Amino acid sequence: HGGPNLLDDTEYPPNGAIASGLRAIGDEIKALSPRGMVVVSGHWEAGASSLQVSGIRAEPLIYDFYGFPALYYKQQFPHTVDPQLSQRVAELFKAQNVPIDTVARGLDHGAWVVLKKAGLANAPFPIIQLSLYKNESMDMHVQLGETLAELKKEGIVVVGSGMAVHNLRDLFGSRSTSLRSYVEPFDKQIEQAVLGPSSERKN
Repeated sequence: HGGPNLLDDTEYPPNGAIASGLRAIGDEIKALSPRGMVVVSGHWEAGASSLQVSGIRAEPLIYDFYGFPALYYKQQFPHTVDPQLSQRVAELFKAQNVPIDTVARGLDHGAWVVLKKAGLANAPFPIIQLSLYKNESMDMHVQLGETLAELKKEGIVVVGSGMAVHNLRDLFGSRSTSLRSYVEPFDKQIEQAVLGPSSERKN
């Protein structure tokens, strides 16, 4: 979901496809002049049927990765938070009878690493994070996205942060640099689910 080595300009050069693609996304977001951002990453799960949202106060970044060079644990991502936006997110889910707590929590690396590579450090808008459910229910997470969609009308950008394929066992367990056979078909399915008609996204 954005390993810290994504910030290595040698491994991911600024003119490379990944770095330039993320920077283009960051530029597009900044051009919208949003009132704020709500980011979701796969590194934060709350309860099986409950959620948490950060942003009630600024907290240090979470370095939830292990075995990387020391320089990655010194990285910073300056940004602001907004308790009112956190409360607004909580209101939306409470209106759907979803239990949700507002908490003091920093951004995890699934969020801040990708946002930093996208050029969104010191963004002129607050950034808060919403958890996922601690389950694999497609229906519940589709409903989560549909609930967050209401924020678009209020000038808030919602970002799902993370790389589509993240199999470290295959990455580190093989000497081959070629793509695994499942990568491209799965990536295509993700693209169709995100960009296709909403009526087909659950299939």
